[in-house]
Amino acid sequence: MRKLGKVLLWIVGAVVALALIVLVVRGINGWRYPQPALRRENPADLSTYSGRPGVGVTHVTGTYLNGFHLKPDRVTHRGVVVTFGGSDGGCNWDLANRLADQGYEVLALFFFGQENQRPTLDKVPLEFFGEVLQYVDAHASSAAPVTVVGVSKGGELVSLLPTYYPRIDNVVAYSPGEYVYQGLDYAAPGSSWTWQGRELPYVRFQYSSPQGLADMMVPRLLNTPMRLRTTYETSTARDPDAAAARIDITTLRGHLLTFAGSDDQMWQGDVAAVDLARAKGALGEAHVYPGAGHLFWLPGDHVGGFLMGGTKEANLAAFEDSNRVLAARLADWHR
Repeated sequence: MRKLGKVLLWIVGAVVALALIVLVVRGINGWRYPQPALRRENPADLSTYSGRPGVGVTHVTGTYLNGFHLKPDRVTHRGVVVTFGGSDGGCNWDLANRLADQGYEVLALFFFGQENQRPTLDKVPLEFFGEVLQYVDAHASSAAPVTVVGVSKGGELVSLLPTYYPRIDNVVAYSPGEYVYQGLDYAAPGSSWTWQGRELPYVRFQYSSPQGLADMMVPRLLNTPMRLRTTYETSTARDPDAAAARIDITTLRGHLLTFAGSDDQMWQGDVAAVDLARAKGALGEAHVYPGAGHLFWLPGDHVGGFLMGGTKEANLAAFEDSNRVLAARLADWHR
């Protein structure tokens, strides 16, 4: 009996010691991985968006439509550029403003998270873009050409939209996905997108490898940024129905421009950027920047508890060059 008590006491002591070690490691990692300054703590908060001199800004809403119409006092380019953010719930506001300053008429739109939209990035109805085109016809200075721009999950979205809306002329995708992936409502997992009430085929995270699960759970325990790339890569490779979820970019009638970083740690955006452009053929163009991560504007390799990859220098170089390339291509497409 006395021996059993000693064993139990040793086990309790070991558990307490391990818990203390974990607490110390979490504290150290909290210091090592500070949260970088965000442009907006809550990108879906409409009160954080405001106009600027020389550009009229109108909040536009509809059945599912929600976002901003940016119209320069002097519109110098034909057509409309539509911008989307990603899983942050934003509308790519900073890019929209840069383009408006260059004389483009821009719609900076949310695709989830607003009061008239899906609350999470899950089962988003693609029919909403029909409402976007109706707004363009009614309110834009000129209704064509239409270029759509998206980042990350927004890049997945804009790569998918031409399948359902052949009126889209050009697509620009930053760190895109080339598959439809599972949505981000983990309480009721399903496809990220629907069409006519049906979920699109999607890659399911349940097929992720044990390493993918470890890359998510161990950082949670130790308070380090989570690396999701393994989850996306192995789910795609192991899901027997992944082929049905692959995006057919060949339905796009015009140009495809993709950007990505070689050190993308969120998902395989660099691979998707090249594959999508290759599938588009002569009208596809990919730029993969050495050492850059998932988000070019980051001053480091992580944000919001997730590892994005890249260094400050590489991300800045990618940010500047991608802006240069985008400006040149849009000027050509919208002249």
